[in-house]
Amino acid sequence: MDIVGHGRGMFLMIAAAVLAGCGAPEPLGTAAERVVEGEPGCSGGESPAGDRWIHVTSGGRERSALLHVPRSLHTKKRRVPLVLDFHHFNGTPEAEAALTGLSELADERGLLVAYPAGIGGSWNAGRCCGQAWEEGVDDVGFTRDLIDAISEAHRVDPRRIFVTGMSNGALMAHRLGCELADRVAAIAPVAGVLHVPPASCEPERPISVLHVHGTADVVIPYNGGTGLVPVPVSGSLDFISVAESLAIWRDRDGCADVAHVTYARGDTRCTAWSRCAEEAEVEHCAVEGGGHTWPGGGDLPPVFGPKSETFHASERLLDFFEEHPM
Repeated sequence: MDIVGHGRGMFLMIAAAVLAGCGAPEPLGTAAERVVEGEPGCSGGESPAGDRWIHVTSGGRERSALLHVPRSLHTKKRRVPLVLDFHHFNGTPEAEAALTGLSELADERGLLVAYPAGIGGSWNAGRCCGQAWEEGVDDVGFTRDLIDAISEAHRVDPRRIFVTGMSNGALMAHRLGCELADRVAAIAPVAGVLHVPPASCEPERPISVLHVHGTADVVIPYNGGTGLVPVPVSGSLDFISVAESLAIWRDRDGCADVAHVTYARGDTRCTAWSRCAEEAEVEHCAVEGGGHTWPGGGDLPPVFGPKSETFHASERLLDFFEEHPM
């Protein structure tokens, strides 16, 4: 849907290195193969710093995620936030980490970031996509099991578990907002709309939502319609508009029809609806002329359109998460 084969190669070239268990820069892949669950970290203890794989059995399948653990967590006794970042279609955890840059920000802010791996590079986001959708994979159940596994090994604050993702990963973030609001405090989909039947989206509680989307996105069109996808993808590629997605979330969160501008700079304008039930908030950042990209993040092939260089989605969504614990 989003990234063709050569796109994956570009991602791996962008991601030159990650911090492995002993902090030595290595090519992604090399570090991912070496730093696995249960391997001792350089600083010892229960939370080795760097990037390591977490493995769980969920729905009868062996599933995994790449977990980034900042070194600063070793000096913290309190519980810390956890951010789950879901990759695009045909993506990988390593590519997603390179695209969003959330690991570097996690080092600065002192939080855990997990990059889950989809089945066949895809997520069952409701009405699509790919192998995960074809096989009816329970990715909601996998997310719950992954949260449990990470929480068993690390001091995760249960009130500060958040979800983001791009494209197919953003569709998945929306679905998790609908079906896992008992565990997830807030979601921040980037370049992806709600893709479950609206009537089936019944979160257990009001959940805060930050939706980032380029107005010139043709893969998941800003104004709705059929996505122009460079590779065959099973499942429905007919999408509702960003405006419809936001209206559904405002309805679920009981928001008043009163909005205010929270950010207006360069090519991006953010608008928020803050008068919602239980202090929830729905916010939308529209990137004027932006394509199917991660604003301020890594580069994608030109076919996906222009990327904002003035608005940094990763910075904004982490600010939003900090403002909206459960």
